[in-house]
Amino acid sequence: MENLQLIERATQDNTWVAFLFMGSFLLVVILKSVFQKQFNDFLGLIYTDKYIKLYNEANLNWFSVILIFIQLISFSFFIQIVLGNLGYLNKNDFISFVQIFAFLSFFILMKYLLEKSIAGLFEIQDFYNRFLFQQASYRMYLGLGLLLLTFMMFYGKTPIDSITYLFIGVFVILNLIIYLISYRIFQKEIIGNLFYFILYLCTLEIAPYYFTYYWFTKH
Repeated sequence: MENLQLIERATQDNTWVAFLFMGSFLLVVILKSVFQKQFNDFLGLIYTDKYIKLYNEANLNWFSVILIFIQLISFSFFIQIVLGNLGYLNKNDFISFVQIFAFLSFFILMKYLLEKSIAGLFEIQDFYNRFLFQQASYRMYLGLGLLLLTFMMFYGKTPIDSITYLFIGVFVILNLIIYLISYRIFQKEIIGNLFYFILYLCTLEIAPYYFTYYWFTKH
């Protein structure tokens, strides 16, 4: 008995995670209650572009603002879980989540401002507004689905290692599908503004994600 040693058990406070998911799911319920028709049309994006045709707006409304906020939460938490499973940080750390959320918000805002500037420079604001709304709608849809996925990823026993890479691969493929859908819908306009589209694709889509990946892997 004299050789017994008390070892302090490390505990992790995941209360903030529960509040985060509860708040996000509550926002989804509010959206469905307040914007019932628009929400139902939005859910139909997976098989029809009715939502794109009906709600193609240059200005944001509360429906889009709340969906963008949910998207930022789900994307940020997905990144944190992936980096946590790969050993880059602690997926239970609230400060890390805030940092990722702030970085992602700043990244999207700067990207939007640059896109608006390039669209104004080439005088294709109308095409840009419709293209942006289409891209943003599918990404918000992806963010809504990702919210449920991150919930399962965090509270499930898996994924680790190979399963984590599987989720990353699925996420990348879904983003590629969004680009293919955009190309199909705006094929004529893209061909007519091919130089702008190549500039947009290389400068504002490929390059930022590459440098972000490079920064994470080096730091």
